Amino acid sequence: IIVVASLFYVARQVKQNTDAILTNSRQSLLNADLELISAYMNYSIDPHLIRDDVELSLEDERRFVWLLIKSLRIREFAWNQYKSGNLDEKTWKSYMAPVPQMFSTDRAMTALKFYTGSPEFVEMLNGILRGEKGQVRQETLDLIKSFGSVPSDNKIQRPIKPGP
Repeated sequence: IIVVASLFYVARQVKQNTDAILTNSRQSLLNADLELISAYMNYSIDPHLIRDDVELSLEDERRFVWLLIKSLRIREFAWNQYKSGNLDEKTWKSYMAPVPQMFSTDRAMTALKFYTGSPEFVEMLNGILRGEKGQVRQETLDLIKSFGSVPSDNKIQRPIKPGP
């Protein structure tokens, strides 16, 4: 009876440890995503909304590319967590859902030239982008127009408060 009780205790401990690992993984992803969203707001640069014809300063152009790279790193981490069983499919898909819109412009696609992530992840990412790029581009442009987020002169205004 002591052996059976010990096995139940060990099984419960393993389950609690597994749950803690899953929770930690999700929290890490959430923290990284929130930090990225804060950077979008601080710099007024959102890859979802900046078209190819929007003029950016050289500094903002670099910022745009590196924000996309950061977004890819977050998604690569999510992909690794998903592959290892630490992230469920629904959560994984929610992290990948904005990717086609983020890369719907030629400007955004240049960020892939600088990305040095896992070749397997890049291959998977390219498959997603090849499959959806054409239809997303027009949807994204329509979304931009509906928000009226780009001034008629296609210049992005500098944020009032510089980001970190």
